[in-house]
This record gives sequence, C-alpha cells and structure tokens, in this order.
Amino acid sequence: MLQTDKLIICVCPTGSWLKKDKHPNVPLKPDEIAEEVVRSWNEGASIVHIHCRDEAGNATSDPKVFAEVDRLIREKGCDIIIQHSISPGRGPEQVGKSDLESIPEVLFGAVNRGLDAVEPNPEMASLDIGVSVLAGNPERIFLWTRAFVDKAARIFKERKIKPELEIYTVGGLVEASYLISENLIEKPYWIGFCMGMERTIEHVTPFSPKNMFHLVDQLPEDAMFTALGIGPAETPAVTQSILLGGHARVGFEDNPYYSKGVLAKSNGELVARVARIGKDLGREVCSPREARDLLGIPQIKI
Repeated sequence: MLQTDKLIICVCPTGSWLKKDKHPNVPLKPDEIAEEVVRSWNEGASIVHIHCRDEAGNATSDPKVFAEVDRLIREKGCDIIIQHSISPGRGPEQVGKSDLESIPEVLFGAVNRGLDAVEPNPEMASLDIGVSVLAGNPERIFLWTRAFVDKAARIFKERKIKPELEIYTVGGLVEASYLISENLIEKPYWIGFCMGMERTIEHVTPFSPKNMFHLVDQLPEDAMFTALGIGPAETPAVTQSILLGGHARVGFEDNPYYSKGVLAKSNGELVARVARIGKDLGREVCSPREARDLLGIPQIKI
C-alpha cells in the first residue's frame, strides 16, 4: 500500500436516485451539476465522480450529457479531475423482467450501456467489480463479472482513462489482483472501498472499523485507496480512511445529510468538513494538480 501526506478528496454531487423531493438542492441538470462541482472544488475536492440524469431526472449513461457536464465544468475554469461513473444507475429502464431466465440478458445490456459514459474520454472512470443485487420488487441485478471487468479495463487502458476500482467485498480485491496480473491497470492502482450499502444492496460490506482494517490489510502493493460510507457511515468511514493513510469521498450520492435530520446545504459543505478533519489529523488537502501527479494522470491546461 502507498501512503501520501496529502489528502485526495473526491466529491460525488449526484448519484442515480436522489431527486428534488428528497433534497431541493440535489443537482440534476448539467448546469446544476457543474455549479456544485465548482463549489466543492473551491472547498478542496480534487476529483469529481459524475453521474448524469436525463430530462426527467432519471439516471442516464448518454455520453452527450456527460460531455456537456464536462464542458460546463471546464468553462468555469475548474481543473478538478473528472471521473465518470459507468454504473447504469437505478432508472426505470433498468428494471429486470419477471421471467428469471431473461434477467441476465437484460442486465448485461444495462451494464454494457454504462460504458457509454467513457466515450467523452474522462481522465478517470469508476470500474465496479462484482455482482450487485439491488433489493426490491423486482430485484435489479448488475452483472459486473470478470468478463465485463476485463472488457472495461481494456477499453480504459486503450483510451488512457485511469480506473477507480470500486470494491464492495474482499472478493473484489481478488478481481483487482487478476487485473494486475493481466497488466490491465497501471500503477499506482486506485482502489475505492464502498461501504455501508447493505440497506439497499445485497452481499456488500457494512462499515465498521474492523471491516475496513481487514480490507486495507488485503490491498495489493503499489495501491492507494479511498473510502466512502453511505448515510450515517459517511463521516466515520472517511475519517478512518484518513487515519489509515487513505483518501476520502463524500457527497450527496452517498449522504445528503450533514448531521442526523439536517440536510447538507451543498456538496461543498460536506467537502469542507472532511477537508477540516484531514487538516486536524495532519493531512493537508491535495490540489487537482498534485493529485494528478500522485495518480499518474497527465496534467491539463484550462
């Protein structure tokens, strides 16, 4: 595992399901997302994890929408590292059919559509690993199998897109080792531990200090890690990550609340808190330029 003195903060300003009825300030339109990104960048975020929405506010992998968000961010003079999510999200078009035999076909199509999000060639993109089962009726199954991950990693490498491996279980680290052995990802490996999703997704790792210690102990050499916690696990998870030499992700996708029952005013407010925690723990916030150097991403000009 590689440790750094500087702290990389990633902001996830909007996920695939939160809408205005739950939080009036959640950004859905491209200009709203860009404004939240700049607000978070001003508070210390050096990476943005972008999901996009269609005109109805549902999750979309439309590359034109992603490209528009990217354009608006750069037009504002913001040099934050842009990372696209390849998750197809929780939009209504992702619901599986009632016939069980049809589910793999339907959802393989869904996860492959998620790769449309890398067509604009972002600097980074998330690479989800494993089979995710979203609880509900009907269940929604995302088949991020080894075959899919292999395919996605090859596309990323060809396009020179830095992957963030999103890990939900210890088994995901086995697949990370496979990618390393096949020379499909380059050093330093950037690994994200996704914790606390058990309320809505089956077979994932709840957040606890013990669980995070175990995951960190399994990291491959030449890896850097970041962590996120869903809902009330957000601040404890990122604080422990900082203490262990890792990095942090916060934002409305993970938790729209600043404290119990109190909605955060903006993503920037959540970023400001983790930047303050990092500073208090001896980890100064990384600028996007510094983060690019640490991650092996080429510098850009605005």
